[in-house]
Order: sequence, then structure tokens, then C-alpha cells
Amino acid sequence: MKENCAMDRTAEPTLTPAQALASRDEVGDFLLHEADLLDEGRFEEWAELFTEDGTYWVPAAPGQSDPHHHVSLIWEDPLLRAVRVRRFRHPNAYSLQPMPRSLHIISNVRVVGPGEGGEGVLVRSRLVMFQYRRDHQDIFGARVTHHLVGRAPDFRIRHKKVELVNCDAAMGPIQLYF
Repeated sequence: MKENCAMDRTAEPTLTPAQALASRDEVGDFLLHEADLLDEGRFEEWAELFTEDGTYWVPAAPGQSDPHHHVSLIWEDPLLRAVRVRRFRHPNAYSLQPMPRSLHIISNVRVVGPGEGGEGVLVRSRLVMFQYRRDHQDIFGARVTHHLVGRAPDFRIRHKKVELVNCDAAMGPIQLYF
């Protein structure tokens, strides 16, 4: 006699603790919105996605766990981020004329658990970014970790870490955000 293998569609799905914090669709939509802002050159709006103490970090070595005791490709607190964003619009920023264009592709979005201190949610994703300027194209691949606080759709970024696959390779200037 065959057992009934049909799924009980009336049963409530069991959520992991991480999924109870935010759904993958909710955080995925937020990450896609962030990518759109960067690709459209809306850097001021992108900077507003961060909390007042939000940080942005691109380590210079694989497995780097501390931005304060090691060299980083990029480490920005709110002040440094504001300076860099203003520079994008400055008429004397010749290295940004013409402004580079970018395309961010986000995939493999996962809610992995609560954020540091139990606040918010920790999200991991994969990124491929194309950057183009003056007949030169760069391609970057990275593992990205976001510590998001707040609730969908109004998440804010407490910390963003971009671990480039080739972080320890020789590379030209990194003009745009990942």
C-alpha cells in the first residue's frame, strides 16, 4: 500500500530564526534597490541608506577580520563616505570625468542570522560589478555581508563588508562603490 506523499498545504511553514527577522525577498529587494542607486549614480541617496554610524569596508587581504589593525582597500565611516560622495560631483575631480558607469549583479542572497549584538539581520550575497570608463572595463567579483537594521522596506545599513575575490591583486584605482 502506497503512503500518501502529498504535502499538507495547510500547514504553516516553519521559519528559521534568521527568516523570522526578515525574508530573503525583503532583503533581496533592498539589495537590488541599493544596486540601482549605485548604477544610476544616485550616490547621495545611496549614502542615506546607511545609519548615522554606518561603515563601509573593503578588506585588502582574504580572511581579514579587522579593519582597524590591518590595511584596507576602503574603510569609510560616515565622514569619509560624505567626502567621497561630494568628490563625485566636484568639477575638478578629473579622474572622474567622464564619470565611470557601473552595473551591479546581485545573487545568492541569504539571511544568515541576527546582526551584531542581536540587532537587525545579517545578510550575505554575491556580487559581480562591471565598471566602465574611457574604453576600459573592470570586472569585480565579491562576497558581500550587510548588517541591516530596521524593518523592510526601510532597512538601513549598519555595516557593509565587500570581500573582493582578487583583493590582494594589483589593481587600478577603485572609483565607484561595490
